[in-house]
Amino acid sequence: MQIDLFFIFWLAIVILPVALAPVLIVLLEKRKTKMVLKKIYSSLREKSQKIDVSNTHSDAPKIVAELNPEWQIDRVEVSSKPIGAFTYSSRFMFFLPRKYLNIVGIKETRCPAKFAITGRYPLSATIADTNSGRSFQTGDPVFDRKYLVKGEDDEAVLKVLSDPEFRRYISGIYDLIKFEVKGDENVNFVVECNPDIESFENSILAMKRVIELMAEN
Repeated sequence: MQIDLFFIFWLAIVILPVALAPVLIVLLEKRKTKMVLKKIYSSLREKSQKIDVSNTHSDAPKIVAELNPEWQIDRVEVSSKPIGAFTYSSRFMFFLPRKYLNIVGIKETRCPAKFAITGRYPLSATIADTNSGRSFQTGDPVFDRKYLVKGEDDEAVLKVLSDPEFRRYISGIYDLIKFEVKGDENVNFVVECNPDIESFENSILAMKRVIELMAEN
């Protein structure tokens, strides 16, 4: 009987952390995302003429901001979305929902550069719905190894991709799933990436840089 109790005791010690680990990871992921969205709200409040938050009592609040003219982007919408991803511990692997940032930028101007940049790793490949256009190379071997670029209008896309400042901003977006530029009369940017403030700031700067490059003669 003592042996059985001893066995059950040690079995519980081994199994309990494994059983609770997925729950703990999900809770930490939610807490991390909420903290990041608070930082993003503070950042946008300094850049905006008007800012609003909806769905504040849910797990997926949405921030909508009308940016000041110097930021070139008329409107930015920020939210988080779940994805399924493998999470590793020291001995075990779990398939758990993660959160990623979904950043939408809108500018009421025409932009001939239509393209999508995705990371060359499995998460991007399975989630990102890339354009069906042709592939582009930037001439930067480090960038080209890390990212896949597809788009239309060779001259406009190459003008953006050849800009070192733009590439630097893209490289500063952690776990980039997609940076997409689309639209005809209005430019629509869609960025999906890791939920952190640095990735958000670099996403906004990359959008701004595209608009600046397209405005140049």
